[in-house]
Amino acid sequence: MIKSGDSFFYKGTRYVIGAILSIGGRHYIAAASHIFHETGNSVQVNGTDGIMKRFLDDFDIALIELTSDCMAQITELGSAALMEDAVLMNEQRNIPCRVIQGGTSLISLLFRCFDMPQPGDSGSPIVQKGKVIGLLSSIALGNCTGTAVSSEVLRNLSFH
Repeated sequence: MIKSGDSFFYKGTRYVIGAILSIGGRHYIAAASHIFHETGNSVQVNGTDGIMKRFLDDFDIALIELTSDCMAQITELGSAALMEDAVLMNEQRNIPCRVIQGGTSLISLLFRCFDMPQPGDSGSPIVQKGKVIGLLSSIALGNCTGTAVSSEVLRNLSFH
């Protein structure tokens, strides 16, 4: 069963599945888009292929379509609670953080300076109260903060 926080492989490198979304009756992985160069690229997920279908131009999000026979758990999306604790979660690590600012498209996070996300954590789900509230987009090592794309962006996706 593929789920949020699991890994996929693109050109031999491991990356993080931020969320599994159902859009128009099909399942898609939401992941960091800065790792891809163009649509149509193939990724490996749990022994099956996925195809890079769409970039969200205003955000660091790529949508990867999964095959119809792929077993995937749809991600439960929540809304960020300001000044509350959260956790960046993936197969490699869980990193505590705090939501310090939120909006309909971006969330600002504060990490402990000795426990910051690493480059391979891009696109990781940010979880609060068991629900994904955003996907990690960038970090600023100088002030121990990060930016995540809000779950509101994911909640409002559709293909035209």
